[in-house]
Amino acid sequence: MSTQLSKLCADHLRQSFNVLTGEKLKASHAIQLVAAFFGYKSHAALLAERKYPLDDLEEAYIFIPDVELIELRRKKLNNLPENLPNSVDIAKELVSFLTNGQHIGADVWLSDSFETYCLETLLVNCQDLIDDQLSGVMAETNAEFWNQPWYEIESIEDKQDELLIIASSKLEGESLEDKPFSGDTIDFQVQISLPRIAGKRGFYEFDVVAGGKVNDDWVDPELKYDTSNNLDTSISPLATELGISDDELEELEYDVHENASNDGLIYDYVIQFSKNNDQELLAKISGLDEFLATRVSANAFDEAPNPSEEF
Repeated sequence: MSTQLSKLCADHLRQSFNVLTGEKLKASHAIQLVAAFFGYKSHAALLAERKYPLDDLEEAYIFIPDVELIELRRKKLNNLPENLPNSVDIAKELVSFLTNGQHIGADVWLSDSFETYCLETLLVNCQDLIDDQLSGVMAETNAEFWNQPWYEIESIEDKQDELLIIASSKLEGESLEDKPFSGDTIDFQVQISLPRIAGKRGFYEFDVVAGGKVNDDWVDPELKYDTSNNLDTSISPLATELGISDDELEELEYDVHENASNDGLIYDYVIQFSKNNDQELLAKISGLDEFLATRVSANAFDEAPNPSEEF
């Protein structure tokens, strides 16, 4: 089907161009533009696909035409018609052909730039899910959050088995006056993965993982790690984030769970305390929820600075 479908698309592209302009588009040009549309740098690369053949395109949940690759490819093709439609219009024409011919039933993500689509559509649509995953971190603050954050795309990586998008941003809230100030900004990262099913641009449903920590730039640096004149001891980062002393931390029973990406990037940790712990001591822990769990930053298990080593 890969050969047949790419040929059908190329034939349709030539025919639609002829109807639109009365001119002819070379078959060799059309087939290369179609290959780019499907995410391949050449038609030969499309035909060489074995692991994710276009035969499975009908099973895809999401299809993302590679408009940017069409644009790059057309710049390398000699003697293209001067009145050839722009790359977005070429992609729209091919999507319409595939949809009307029932070759795809997927949700089509079409934009002149995939990064722009991620920033303006995908991340916006995922914000409720992202907020849910950040709810534990939000609970550590004394703020309410309702504004849509401004994202920055850190990377879009086309891996062998998936398309991986990593974005970062800040949630900036409004402090509640009836609670002690404990931060009103959250630094966070979002990873969106799309498992590949058909060719380079046909995918299953995507997966979203978000993690972050309260921005503590407002905290006096000397208070973060107890940089007092005591040369013998210094409070650990974990105890500091929990709002207790190291001696109190040693009395507690708890499990530690990582919140990490598929690549092993740790966003934060969930500390799950045993119900057998002293209740008065548990009451001292910052951000402890009804299930006796709380989140701490990815730096919570770093070594505390030793004041004796400071200048």
